[in-house]
Amino acid sequence: MTLSARLFASGLLLFAATIAFGVAVTARRFHDFDIAVSHALNMQPGVSPDWLILVMQGISWIGGGIQRYVIVGSLALALWRWSGRGAALAMAVATLASAMTSDILKNFFARVRPDLVPQLDLMSSPAFPSSHATNAAVVYLLFIMLVPQARHHAWQLATAAMILLTGLSRILLNVHWPTDVIGGWMLGTSFALMAAAVISFRREQRQNKDPTVQKF
Repeated sequence: MTLSARLFASGLLLFAATIAFGVAVTARRFHDFDIAVSHALNMQPGVSPDWLILVMQGISWIGGGIQRYVIVGSLALALWRWSGRGAALAMAVATLASAMTSDILKNFFARVRPDLVPQLDLMSSPAFPSSHATNAAVVYLLFIMLVPQARHHAWQLATAAMILLTGLSRILLNVHWPTDVIGGWMLGTSFALMAAAVISFRREQRQNKDPTVQKF
């Protein structure tokens, strides 16, 4: 099996696992886990350090709204310069497709957001999966996969930090259950893998015609 086929199959399996996980979550199979982790992590004004609340709100702000698309656009332009138009297009399409899918799944599962303590980033949409976590996973994972120059420890650590901190901020700010974030990470990763599979397939096709083409 080629690399592109393995990547695409892994993405599809992970997408299916996300749906199955969502069914289990809405059936309250992880209720005790969500309650325990939320109680341990939720922040409250006057109890939690003000600086930590501000930092988490800042990280969360970066991962949502129009600013997330500014980041995606910047990374897509960088990919266009370093890896070609196909990589930039993959970034844009995967981001938009995962965002649309996240919205569809939110409405399908219609999970209520946490109410253990007051939200520190008021939200009214359904909870599962977390759009912030989805976006962070697809954008940063795909970026690191498509930029050969970024395959070193510093970039990998930065990527992991942004994905983890974005998801963690949503729990700390009391707007998502832990399983919402896990589901978002799963969904975003599935789209990153499938997008990377498309790019890998194109490179395999070119390599079959020209063996000097660099492998993915």
